[in-house]
Amino acid sequence: MNFALAALTFGLVAGLKPGPLGVFIIHQTMSKSNRHGMFASMAPLISDGPIILFSLFLTVQIEDIDWLVSLISILGALYLASLAFKIYKAPLSINPNGSSDGSSSLLTAIKINLLNPAPYVFWLTIGSSYLLMGDSLEVGVFIVFALVSLCVTKYAVALAIKALGSRFSPRIYSLILRSLSFPMLVFSGQLLYSGIVKLL
Repeated sequence: MNFALAALTFGLVAGLKPGPLGVFIIHQTMSKSNRHGMFASMAPLISDGPIILFSLFLTVQIEDIDWLVSLISILGALYLASLAFKIYKAPLSINPNGSSDGSSSLLTAIKINLLNPAPYVFWLTIGSSYLLMGDSLEVGVFIVFALVSLCVTKYAVALAIKALGSRFSPRIYSLILRSLSFPMLVFSGQLLYSGIVKLL
C-alpha cells in the first residue's frame, strides 16, 4: 500500500510539473486531436522501461554519472530547440479535430522523454531506492502506479487547457499554440546550461 501511494504521489507531482513532455502533449492535443495527445501522453509507458533498467544498472555499476546526465541534457536541449522552431513555424490556421493517427505524436514524445534527464535522475535516486528495497510485487506496483499516474495527469492537464483554449477564436487559438514554442525553448536553454555546467 505504501508503495502504491508513493508511486501515485510521485506520478501526480511529475504530471503537474511543467516540462517539455507536458508542453508537447498540450500542443498535440490542441493542434491535432485528443487522440494525438493521448498517444503522446503514453510515451513514459514505453520509454521508462529501458530508462529504469539502465538506471538500475548505473546505480550498481557506476559511481560518477555526471558526464552521462550532461550528454543526455545537451542532446535533449538540441532536440527541444528544433521542436520549438517547428512549433513556432506552424501554420496560423489549425484544425484541432484533425488526423486521428497518433503514432507520430507517440514517437516524438518517446524521443523527448529519452532525451530528458529528469526521468533518469528520478529513477537513479528516488525510484531506484523503492525498487531496491521492495519485493517483486511491490516493485511492479510502484512502476505501474507511477507511470499510469504520470500519463493520466499530463493528459488531463492537456485536455483542461484545450477546453479553455477552445473558447477563443481560431486565430487566438493558433497564437496560443505558437506561444508553446517559448517554454519549449526555455527548457532547451535550461538543459543546455545544466549539461555544460556538469561538464565543467
